[in-house]
Amino acid sequence: MEFRTLGRTGLKVSVMGIGTGGPSNFGQSTGVPEKDVIRMVHRAIDLGINFFDTSAAYRESEVILGRALRNVGREKVVLATKFHAAPDSIVISPEEVIASVDRSLKRLDVETIDIMQFHGVDPGDYRRIMDAHMPTVIKLNEQGKFRFLGISETYSRDPRHDMFAMALKDDMFDSAMVGYSMISPTAKKAVLPECLNKNVGVICMVAVRRALSKPDILMQRISDAKKRGLIARDSVPDEDPLGWLLRDHVKSLPSAGYKFAAAHPAIGTVLTGTANIEHLEANVAAILGPPLPSEDMIRLNSVFGEVWEPLGN
Repeated sequence: MEFRTLGRTGLKVSVMGIGTGGPSNFGQSTGVPEKDVIRMVHRAIDLGINFFDTSAAYRESEVILGRALRNVGREKVVLATKFHAAPDSIVISPEEVIASVDRSLKRLDVETIDIMQFHGVDPGDYRRIMDAHMPTVIKLNEQGKFRFLGISETYSRDPRHDMFAMALKDDMFDSAMVGYSMISPTAKKAVLPECLNKNVGVICMVAVRRALSKPDILMQRISDAKKRGLIARDSVPDEDPLGWLLRDHVKSLPSAGYKFAAAHPAIGTVLTGTANIEHLEANVAAILGPPLPSEDMIRLNSVFGEVWEPLGN
Protein backbone atom coordinates (compact mmCIF):
# COMPACT_ATOMS: atom_id res chain seq x y z
CA MET A 1 0.00 0.00 0.00
CA GLU A 2 1.13 3.55 -0.72
CA PHE A 3 0.78 6.05 2.12
CA ARG A 4 0.56 9.83 1.89
CA THR A 5 0.63 12.60 4.46
CA LEU A 6 -2.83 14.13 4.82
CA GLY A 7 -1.82 17.76 4.77
CA ARG A 8 -1.29 19.60 8.03
CA THR A 9 -2.78 16.73 10.05
CA GLY A 10 0.47 14.83 9.60
CA LEU A 11 -1.56 11.62 9.47
CA LYS A 12 -0.16 8.91 7.22
CA VAL A 13 -3.13 7.62 5.24
CA SER A 14 -3.49 4.92 2.62
CA VAL A 15 -3.91 6.29 -0.90
CA MET A 16 -7.14 4.31 -1.08
CA GLY A 17 -9.64 4.75 1.72
CA ILE A 18 -12.99 3.16 2.50
CA GLY A 19 -16.10 5.34 2.29
CA THR A 20 -19.26 4.14 3.98
CA GLY A 21 -21.76 6.37 2.17
CA GLY A 22 -22.54 6.67 -1.52
CA PRO A 23 -25.08 4.52 -3.38
CA SER A 24 -24.11 1.38 -1.44
CA ASN A 25 -24.25 3.02 1.99
CA PHE A 26 -21.82 0.41 3.32
CA GLY A 27 -23.95 -2.36 1.85
CA GLN A 28 -27.13 -1.16 3.57
CA SER A 29 -28.76 0.01 0.33
CA THR A 30 -27.65 -2.99 -1.72
CA GLY A 31 -28.60 -5.81 0.62
CA VAL A 32 -25.08 -6.89 1.57
CA PRO A 33 -25.19 -8.74 4.93
CA GLU A 34 -23.29 -7.04 7.73
CA LYS A 35 -21.01 -10.05 8.17
CA ASP A 36 -19.87 -9.66 4.56
CA VAL A 37 -19.26 -5.93 5.01
CA ILE A 38 -17.17 -6.69 8.09
CA ARG A 39 -15.25 -9.30 6.11
CA MET A 40 -14.56 -6.64 3.45
CA VAL A 41 -13.27 -4.21 6.10
CA HIS A 42 -10.88 -6.86 7.41
CA ARG A 43 -9.68 -7.57 3.88
CA ALA A 44 -9.12 -3.84 3.36
CA ILE A 45 -6.92 -3.76 6.44
CA ASP A 46 -5.03 -6.81 5.16
CA LEU A 47 -4.37 -4.88 1.95
CA GLY A 48 -2.92 -1.98 3.93
CA ILE A 49 -5.90 0.37 3.92
CA ASN A 50 -6.02 2.42 7.13
CA PHE A 51 -8.40 5.30 6.29
CA PHE A 52 -12.14 4.94 6.91
CA ASP A 53 -14.70 7.69 6.35
CA THR A 54 -18.24 7.59 7.67
CA SER A 55 -20.97 9.93 8.92
CA ALA A 56 -23.78 10.25 11.41
CA ALA A 57 -26.04 10.57 8.35
CA TYR A 58 -25.13 7.23 6.76
CA ARG A 59 -27.81 5.21 8.54
CA GLU A 60 -26.03 2.54 10.64
CA SER A 61 -22.63 2.88 8.95
CA GLU A 62 -20.90 4.14 12.09
CA VAL A 63 -22.23 1.19 14.09
CA ILE A 64 -21.21 -1.36 11.46
CA LEU A 65 -17.76 0.18 11.14
CA GLY A 66 -17.35 0.23 14.91
CA ARG A 67 -18.17 -3.47 15.07
CA ALA A 68 -15.83 -4.27 12.19
CA LEU A 69 -12.93 -2.52 13.91
CA ARG A 70 -13.66 -3.81 17.41
CA ASN A 71 -10.66 -6.16 17.50
CA VAL A 72 -8.40 -4.01 15.34
CA GLY A 73 -5.78 -1.93 17.13
CA ARG A 74 -6.85 1.72 17.28
CA GLU A 75 -3.39 2.79 16.14
CA LYS A 76 -3.89 0.87 12.89
CA VAL A 77 -6.73 3.01 11.55
CA VAL A 78 -7.55 6.64 10.85
CA LEU A 79 -11.24 7.38 11.45
CA ALA A 80 -13.13 10.29 9.92
CA THR A 81 -16.80 11.01 10.48
CA LYS A 82 -19.18 13.94 10.03
CA PHE A 83 -22.16 15.79 11.46
CA HIS A 84 -24.87 17.70 9.57
CA ALA A 85 -24.79 21.28 10.85
CA ALA A 86 -27.69 22.48 8.68
CA PRO A 87 -29.83 19.70 7.22
CA ASP A 88 -32.27 21.25 4.72
CA SER A 89 -30.53 24.60 5.39
CA ILE A 90 -31.89 24.71 8.96
CA VAL A 91 -28.96 25.34 11.30
CA ILE A 92 -29.12 22.99 14.28
CA SER A 93 -28.38 24.05 17.85
CA PRO A 94 -24.94 23.77 19.51
CA GLU A 95 -26.44 21.15 21.82
CA GLU A 96 -27.36 19.03 18.80
CA VAL A 97 -23.78 19.28 17.50
CA ILE A 98 -22.46 18.05 20.85
CA ALA A 99 -25.01 15.22 20.87
CA SER A 100 -24.06 14.17 17.34
CA VAL A 101 -20.34 14.06 18.13
CA ASP A 102 -20.96 12.11 21.35
CA ARG A 103 -23.21 9.69 19.49
CA SER A 104 -20.53 9.12 16.84
CA LEU A 105 -17.95 8.35 19.53
CA LYS A 106 -20.30 5.82 21.08
CA ARG A 107 -21.30 4.22 17.79
CA LEU A 108 -17.71 3.94 16.60
CA ASP A 109 -16.71 2.74 20.07
CA VAL A 110 -13.66 5.02 20.33
CA GLU A 111 -12.51 7.69 22.74
CA THR A 112 -11.29 10.09 20.07
CA ILE A 113 -12.14 10.56 16.40
CA ASP A 114 -9.21 11.47 14.16
CA ILE A 115 -11.09 13.83 11.82
CA MET A 116 -14.47 15.39 12.55
CA GLN A 117 -16.02 17.00 9.49
CA PHE A 118 -18.85 19.41 8.77
CA HIS A 119 -21.01 17.32 6.43
CA GLY A 120 -22.02 18.61 3.01
CA VAL A 121 -22.00 22.37 3.57
CA ASP A 122 -23.82 24.45 0.95
CA PRO A 123 -22.18 27.78 0.08
CA GLY A 124 -25.33 29.66 1.07
CA ASP A 125 -25.25 28.11 4.53
CA TYR A 126 -21.51 28.31 5.14
CA ARG A 127 -21.28 31.61 7.01
CA ARG A 128 -24.30 30.92 9.23
CA ILE A 129 -22.92 27.50 10.12
CA MET A 130 -19.50 28.84 11.02
CA ASP A 131 -20.94 31.66 13.13
CA ALA A 132 -23.28 29.27 14.94
CA HIS A 133 -21.00 26.29 15.50
CA MET A 134 -17.31 27.04 15.33
CA PRO A 135 -17.06 27.99 19.06
CA THR A 136 -18.72 24.69 20.03
CA VAL A 137 -16.55 22.67 17.65
CA ILE A 138 -13.39 24.29 19.05
CA LYS A 139 -14.46 23.31 22.58
CA LEU A 140 -15.10 19.71 21.48
CA ASN A 141 -11.62 19.63 19.99
CA GLU A 142 -10.10 21.02 23.18
CA GLN A 143 -11.95 18.32 25.13
CA GLY A 144 -10.17 15.68 23.04
CA LYS A 145 -13.26 14.34 21.29
CA PHE A 146 -11.57 14.70 17.92
CA ARG A 147 -8.07 15.57 16.73
CA PHE A 148 -8.51 17.45 13.45
CA LEU A 149 -11.30 19.44 11.80
CA GLY A 150 -12.51 18.93 8.24
CA ILE A 151 -15.31 19.97 5.93
CA SER A 152 -17.05 18.37 2.94
CA GLU A 153 -18.87 19.97 0.06
CA THR A 154 -22.24 19.28 -1.56
CA TYR A 155 -20.81 17.90 -4.78
CA SER A 156 -24.04 17.78 -6.78
CA ARG A 157 -25.34 21.20 -5.67
CA ASP A 158 -22.08 23.16 -5.67
CA PRO A 159 -20.39 22.29 -8.98
CA ARG A 160 -18.21 25.40 -8.88
CA HIS A 161 -16.93 24.55 -5.40
CA ASP A 162 -18.04 27.96 -4.10
CA MET A 163 -18.12 26.74 -0.50
CA PHE A 164 -14.43 25.89 -0.61
CA ALA A 165 -13.60 29.37 -1.86
CA MET A 166 -14.85 30.61 1.53
CA ALA A 167 -13.60 27.75 3.68
CA LEU A 168 -10.04 27.79 2.34
CA LYS A 169 -9.90 31.57 2.72
CA ASP A 170 -10.93 31.24 6.37
CA ASP A 171 -8.18 28.61 6.79
CA MET A 172 -9.80 26.86 9.78
CA PHE A 173 -9.83 23.34 8.36
CA ASP A 174 -7.23 20.61 8.38
CA SER A 175 -8.92 18.51 5.71
CA ALA A 176 -11.28 18.98 2.78
CA MET A 177 -13.52 16.34 1.22
CA VAL A 178 -13.66 17.28 -2.44
CA GLY A 179 -15.68 15.91 -5.36
CA TYR A 180 -13.15 15.14 -8.09
CA SER A 181 -13.28 12.65 -10.94
CA MET A 182 -12.04 12.24 -14.49
CA ILE A 183 -15.39 13.43 -15.90
CA SER A 184 -15.85 16.17 -13.27
CA PRO A 185 -12.30 17.47 -12.69
CA THR A 186 -12.95 21.18 -12.14
CA ALA A 187 -11.66 21.07 -8.55
CA LYS A 188 -8.18 21.11 -10.09
CA LYS A 189 -8.76 24.71 -11.20
CA ALA A 190 -8.63 26.35 -7.77
CA VAL A 191 -9.61 24.05 -4.91
CA LEU A 192 -6.83 21.48 -5.18
CA PRO A 193 -4.04 24.04 -5.79
CA GLU A 194 -5.22 26.09 -2.80
CA CYS A 195 -5.33 22.97 -0.62
CA LEU A 196 -1.72 22.34 -1.59
CA ASN A 197 -0.84 25.97 -0.89
CA LYS A 198 -2.41 25.87 2.58
CA ASN A 199 -1.39 22.28 3.35
CA VAL A 200 -5.00 21.14 3.74
CA GLY A 201 -5.33 17.38 3.37
CA VAL A 202 -7.66 16.30 0.57
CA ILE A 203 -10.05 13.36 0.83
CA CYS A 204 -11.32 12.61 -2.67
CA MET A 205 -14.95 11.56 -2.98
CA VAL A 206 -16.94 10.49 -6.08
CA ALA A 207 -13.83 9.42 -7.99
CA VAL A 208 -16.01 6.57 -9.23
CA ARG A 209 -19.79 6.53 -9.02
CA ARG A 210 -22.59 5.23 -11.22
CA ALA A 211 -21.50 7.08 -14.36
CA LEU A 212 -18.19 5.22 -14.48
CA SER A 213 -19.48 1.87 -13.31
CA LYS A 214 -22.64 1.62 -15.43
CA PRO A 215 -22.11 2.03 -19.22
CA ASP A 216 -25.73 2.98 -19.96
CA ILE A 217 -25.65 5.82 -17.44
CA LEU A 218 -22.32 7.08 -18.81
CA MET A 219 -23.66 7.11 -22.39
CA GLN A 220 -26.74 8.99 -21.19
CA ARG A 221 -24.66 11.58 -19.34
CA ILE A 222 -22.29 12.08 -22.27
CA SER A 223 -25.16 12.36 -24.75
CA ASP A 224 -26.87 14.96 -22.57
CA ALA A 225 -23.62 16.90 -22.16
CA LYS A 226 -23.18 17.02 -25.94
CA LYS A 227 -26.78 18.17 -26.53
CA ARG A 228 -26.36 20.97 -24.00
CA GLY A 229 -23.04 22.07 -25.45
CA LEU A 230 -21.09 21.20 -22.31
CA ILE A 231 -18.65 19.13 -24.33
CA ALA A 232 -17.94 19.11 -28.07
CA ARG A 233 -19.93 16.62 -30.11
CA ASP A 234 -16.77 15.13 -31.60
CA SER A 235 -14.79 15.06 -28.33
CA VAL A 236 -15.59 11.44 -27.52
CA PRO A 237 -17.53 8.72 -29.36
CA ASP A 238 -21.30 8.43 -28.87
CA GLU A 239 -21.00 4.69 -28.25
CA ASP A 240 -18.62 3.57 -25.52
CA PRO A 241 -17.45 7.18 -25.05
CA LEU A 242 -14.50 6.39 -22.78
CA GLY A 243 -13.57 3.02 -24.24
CA TRP A 244 -10.31 4.49 -25.54
CA LEU A 245 -9.01 4.46 -21.96
CA LEU A 246 -9.15 0.66 -21.76
CA ARG A 247 -5.77 -0.59 -22.87
CA ASP A 248 -2.66 -2.13 -21.39
CA HIS A 249 -2.96 -2.06 -17.58
CA VAL A 250 -6.29 -0.17 -17.55
CA LYS A 251 -8.88 -2.92 -17.32
CA SER A 252 -12.06 -0.94 -16.58
CA LEU A 253 -13.42 2.59 -16.31
CA PRO A 254 -13.47 2.40 -12.50
CA SER A 255 -9.79 1.45 -12.71
CA ALA A 256 -9.14 4.51 -14.86
CA GLY A 257 -11.15 6.68 -12.47
CA TYR A 258 -9.12 5.70 -9.42
CA LYS A 259 -5.85 6.19 -11.29
CA PHE A 260 -6.97 9.65 -12.47
CA ALA A 261 -7.97 10.82 -9.00
CA ALA A 262 -4.84 9.54 -7.27
CA ALA A 263 -2.56 11.24 -9.79
CA HIS A 264 -3.13 14.79 -8.49
CA PRO A 265 -0.46 15.81 -5.95
CA ALA A 266 -3.02 17.42 -3.62
CA ILE A 267 -4.93 14.18 -3.08
CA GLY A 268 -4.22 12.40 0.20
CA THR A 269 -6.66 9.51 -0.08
CA VAL A 270 -9.26 8.41 -2.63
CA LEU A 271 -12.43 6.85 -1.25
CA THR A 272 -13.98 3.70 -2.63
CA GLY A 273 -17.52 2.92 -1.53
CA THR A 274 -17.65 -0.75 -2.39
CA ALA A 275 -18.87 -3.43 0.00
CA ASN A 276 -17.60 -6.19 -2.32
CA ILE A 277 -14.22 -7.82 -1.69
CA GLU A 278 -13.52 -8.56 -5.37
CA HIS A 279 -14.25 -4.96 -6.32
CA LEU A 280 -12.10 -3.75 -3.45
CA GLU A 281 -9.15 -5.85 -4.56
CA ALA A 282 -9.52 -4.66 -8.16
CA ASN A 283 -9.70 -1.02 -7.02
CA VAL A 284 -6.58 -1.36 -4.88
CA ALA A 285 -4.71 -3.05 -7.73
CA ALA A 286 -5.73 -0.19 -10.03
CA ILE A 287 -4.71 2.65 -7.76
CA LEU A 288 -1.37 1.02 -6.94
CA GLY A 289 -0.63 0.03 -10.52
CA PRO A 290 0.87 2.13 -13.34
CA PRO A 291 -0.76 5.54 -13.85
CA LEU A 292 -2.90 6.57 -16.77
CA PRO A 293 -0.81 7.51 -19.82
CA SER A 294 -0.08 11.23 -19.89
CA GLU A 295 -1.83 11.63 -23.24
CA ASP A 296 -5.02 10.18 -21.76
CA MET A 297 -4.83 12.52 -18.76
CA ILE A 298 -4.42 15.45 -21.15
CA ARG A 299 -7.38 14.36 -23.27
CA LEU A 300 -9.64 13.88 -20.25
CA ASN A 301 -8.82 17.33 -18.93
CA SER A 302 -9.30 18.82 -22.39
CA VAL A 303 -12.76 17.26 -22.80
CA PHE A 304 -14.13 17.67 -19.28
CA GLY A 305 -11.99 20.36 -17.66
CA GLU A 306 -14.47 23.18 -18.30
CA VAL A 307 -17.66 21.26 -17.51
CA TRP A 308 -18.89 23.06 -14.41
CA GLU A 309 -21.66 20.58 -13.77
CA PRO A 310 -21.39 17.21 -11.99
CA LEU A 311 -21.31 14.44 -14.61
CA GLY A 312 -19.91 11.83 -12.24
CA ASN A 313 -22.71 10.98 -9.80
